[in-house]
Amino acid sequence: MKAVRAVIFVSLLWVLCEATAVYAQTATGEASTKSAPPTASELERQVFAIVREGDALRFLGYVPEDGVNLGRDAAHTSRAEIEKQLTHHTGLFCKLFDSACLPLSKTDASAQTCSYRELLTQSEKVRTASTETTRNNVRQAILVAEVQNAKCGGHLLIDFIFNHHYDGWKLFSIP
Repeated sequence: MKAVRAVIFVSLLWVLCEATAVYAQTATGEASTKSAPPTASELERQVFAIVREGDALRFLGYVPEDGVNLGRDAAHTSRAEIEKQLTHHTGLFCKLFDSACLPLSKTDASAQTCSYRELLTQSEKVRTASTETTRNNVRQAILVAEVQNAKCGGHLLIDFIFNHHYDGWKLFSIP
């Protein structure tokens, strides 16, 4: 009887060891197949493609839960407000995707204000660039598009600043 119990115990121990070994291989295999976050240049291509395509839903995926700083004054805007603007085609939606809903310039009535999408798709010259930096121990990607568009004000810059979060790149600021 003791011999049978010993055989059963050894058999169970062997099965347990095999299961643990398989689990360990699977866990390390999963960790090695997870993709690394995109580099700044990959993020640059992705984000500017989203703007060119006018894909507000994909753009919203880059907006963190705590919101984004918008404009020259870096006005903090909540994710809920950004989502509202993107779904109702106001504010940030217009700035990014639709020149027709942008307000007219108060200082120069003859100046045409253009969306980033129009600037990226209908300018005489477009150059994009990106860089990564660390600021206050936060990894950042800075994306810039330099455009030349006589109709929309001449030489202009479009820029986005992203912070790296645990779940990938998230927008920090649209100056």
